[in-house]
Amino acid sequence: MRSIIDQQYTLARSVLEEHRATVEAMAAALLELETIDSDQIDDIMAGRPPRPPKPPQTKLPSTPPDSKAPDAAPSAPPAPA
Repeated sequence: MRSIIDQQYTLARSVLEEHRATVEAMAAALLELETIDSDQIDDIMAGRPPRPPKPPQTKLPSTPPDSKAPDAAPSAPPAPA
């Protein structure tokens, strides 16, 4: 079991070292922008600087509660019979 872990650790380290510039570009973009979307990741993976972030989406107006729906809990328990 230990040999499998060691082999995979070596492989992961090798991949990260091979793509160090991309990893560092991704880290720099995250430090600058805090979050990045898939388009920005694609830019970084292609060796381009990430495009500016998209504007936030506006929320849809909330709908009023359904007046036909029963209350979750009655306000007072029923009186004993």
